[in-house]
Amino acid sequence: MFLIADSAIIRNNKPFFVPHFAQRFTARVALALHIDRLGKHIEPHFAHRYCGAIAPAIKVDAQGINIPQLSEQHSALVHSFDGALMLGDFTSIDNCDDINSTTVSAFCNNNAVASGSIADMGLDYREVISQLSTFFTLKMGDIILIELSSVEFDINIGDTLTATSVDNLSKLTIRVK
Repeated sequence: MFLIADSAIIRNNKPFFVPHFAQRFTARVALALHIDRLGKHIEPHFAHRYCGAIAPAIKVDAQGINIPQLSEQHSALVHSFDGALMLGDFTSIDNCDDINSTTVSAFCNNNAVASGSIADMGLDYREVISQLSTFFTLKMGDIILIELSSVEFDINIGDTLTATSVDNLSKLTIRVK
């Protein structure tokens, strides 16, 4: 689990500017759950009431940060810098048969690079919501990001990244500059 500032979010069709502070940037495909109710200690069988929409996402990590005193393995900077979360358009969960089996596919320059679903990870989105709500109160507008694959892919200046989910109803397109 990563806590990410809202300044880290890039919305659909906005460019990602490669920061200067790291040697390399990698990405993973993810699914974003949009929370639309206030809740704490949510039981799994009620958790579906708290998620109103989903979106495809790409989570970017900085590799080889150029700040010697930081340990990358323990640094939030690796995961939560400006632009670290590329977020597509949200689609109502009413358009989904099963959120757990919704596949998100990522492409780099029209080449498939990763895909996955919550079910592939051995998870249930209701359990994720329930477990997180035991540690902190979920509020309207919060986004829970679930990485769907262990496959990392490099991103470089000039790349165009796309991701789709929910039978291509929801899409993400980001140019890397």
